[in-house]
Amino acid sequence: MFHIKRAFEAYIDGFQEITMIIPKSNKQTEHTYFNLVHEHNQTRLPVISRVEFESFIKYTVHSPNTLLLDQSYEIEDEFGFRTDLQVGGVIHSTEFDEKYAYEGNDLGATYTTDSTVYKVWAPTASKVKLRVYLLTDEKEKYTEFQMDRKSNGVWEFILNEDCEGYVYTFLVCVNLIWREAVDPYAKAVTVNGKHGVVVDLSKTIKVKKATSPSLERYTDCIIYEASIRDFTSHPLSGVQKKGCYEGFFETGTTFNNMPTGFDYVRSLGVTHIELLPIFDFEGVDELNPFQSYNWGYNPLNFNAPEGSYSQEPKDPYVRINELKTLISTYHNAGLRIIMDVVYNHVYDLQTSHFERIVPGYYFRQNENGLPSNGTGVGNDFASERLMARRYILHSLIYWTKEYDLDGFRFDLMGILDTTTMNQIEEELFSLKSDLILFGEGWDLNTSLDPTQKASIHQSHKLKKIGFFNDKFRDGMKGSTFSIIEFGFVQGKRNNDSFDDLLTGSFGEFNHLSLFNHPYQSINYVESHDNHTMWDRLQLSNPNESEDILKKRHLLGTSLVLLSYGVPFIHCGQEFFRTKMGIENSYNAGDTINSIDWARAEREKNAISVIKDLISIRKRFKSLRFSLKEEIQAHVKPINLHQDIIGYQVSDINEIDGVQGIMVLFHNGTNDMKIAMNREESGWVYLWDGKKKYDTEQKVVDHNQLNIPALSTVIIVKY
Repeated sequence: MFHIKRAFEAYIDGFQEITMIIPKSNKQTEHTYFNLVHEHNQTRLPVISRVEFESFIKYTVHSPNTLLLDQSYEIEDEFGFRTDLQVGGVIHSTEFDEKYAYEGNDLGATYTTDSTVYKVWAPTASKVKLRVYLLTDEKEKYTEFQMDRKSNGVWEFILNEDCEGYVYTFLVCVNLIWREAVDPYAKAVTVNGKHGVVVDLSKTIKVKKATSPSLERYTDCIIYEASIRDFTSHPLSGVQKKGCYEGFFETGTTFNNMPTGFDYVRSLGVTHIELLPIFDFEGVDELNPFQSYNWGYNPLNFNAPEGSYSQEPKDPYVRINELKTLISTYHNAGLRIIMDVVYNHVYDLQTSHFERIVPGYYFRQNENGLPSNGTGVGNDFASERLMARRYILHSLIYWTKEYDLDGFRFDLMGILDTTTMNQIEEELFSLKSDLILFGEGWDLNTSLDPTQKASIHQSHKLKKIGFFNDKFRDGMKGSTFSIIEFGFVQGKRNNDSFDDLLTGSFGEFNHLSLFNHPYQSINYVESHDNHTMWDRLQLSNPNESEDILKKRHLLGTSLVLLSYGVPFIHCGQEFFRTKMGIENSYNAGDTINSIDWARAEREKNAISVIKDLISIRKRFKSLRFSLKEEIQAHVKPINLHQDIIGYQVSDINEIDGVQGIMVLFHNGTNDMKIAMNREESGWVYLWDGKKKYDTEQKVVDHNQLNIPALSTVIIVKY
């Protein structure tokens, strides 16, 4: 890249609209016309608009003919000064998408043993080259090939030889400036993602199908969020290959005879493991991964596995096979894998491959023409533009087909648009009907019509998409952003919204209507973001004993597991995970982020409680109702006391072989005895607040229903 000195700037801002930017430092700033120069022909274009700014004057003219992006033009002012006509705001227009959007699914490198077809979409480029590298220890050597412009702005070059293992990039010339970029569609990359690599995917292993039955509905899922590095990196994890794909599925690892790692998680009873980003990201040197730390929300190459988790980051095949083996191993164990995807932004706008190939197209601009920044990291991906949308779709289709992933969690999904998310839903469910799709539906300040944002407010437009329910999170745990705003587990008295939160937040009780159906509600009180629940409880209840805080914590997790919707558990939540009070630990290192297996071993009783509650949820279909009609027909809230919330499920003999189930949550600090209606006799305990009952049955005294302090009670009527 280099800087070009121009007398003034001229841009194609529409297919018949040209804008000139004349610096006030120029000797001549007053203009009545400009000449459009093309192939030695000149067309005089009178000024139709003049707007003065602090340091420049903006002129607008109209061309009588449509401007073609594959042609070269110059603009001459009336004083004889010339400049090249650059591609400008036209790329943001609907007409641009209609004219240049490419419908093919063969962008990138398409490999056969005889030849490889390289294609890149670069409609604003005047020239494009393919650069093929010979990487040696001494220096980088390369050969360049001029690519040919085809229809819809696609450039192509066919290299008629076996290109397996070839290292390549694209060189793109836009507005007279050359930029080198990694192929955004690359399925394999070199160390730290600096180059694309041609691979023969037929030589990689095939992912084994999940052995567990297909799930009929989202509410059958119990999601467990984990980081490959955090899960394996602790010194006491017993894992040999720490921080790696292979470490994530090591078997036989223990601490003090308690299973750790893979053996531990498959014993919990969860159904899905959601992995923090496993695509290629910035922030960690893949050759020295433990010298730095990052969660991975710094996207670099969206279609290639991250190298810092690999035993051999220099070998693209090893990366791919390690990840595929991980997925296969979990599938064999009856567990499914969800991939955390981050299509809302890139690590750095100016150096991103998208910006280097088609500058200004893939990212939103605000009303001042500056990058929109709803993500807070300096750029918002413009998913509403056709080729940006198609990139996301093609990427997700690739991961689904090649890696047999079982779901996707969309980071900052509110940045994306509803049309894109609906197309994702349609495409992916046609490939795999039992996927789960969900994301963060926060309403962020991005330059997109609010009605088009894939935010929680638009849930009615996104019928098969789940949303993190922040109302549930804050209502149950307490405000994420204020330690003085208590939730139910901290002692907040029963209020009207709790009934809706417990039953899927679809507004049955007229106090909180977020979704069409309960299955859209991802119920959680803790995730990788913000304080862990343990740290939050310590901050908000600093004078309470550890024993009381643990009971509050278990109450919070039981609310997640036994409310209607999809339960989501953060790794370590089941044994009071702490990050030493650090709220945002994305780069805080392994000391803070590693899963503390010694803590897990100390808190085996708490883990046992969570296992029991999971087993109860999985036992009864009526605790996993997915549709609002099921809730309306069978579920009613219970209001026995101001410190108790809960619900009763009735008329479920044909569903679960029992007459009814009652679930009660108590946030008071003293044991209670509640008198039930005499007609409500015949109940037995499933969970009495301390113990699970299966074959042996402990009968409920309907005159004195015992409800321990800070506990959950589950009773059933046969």
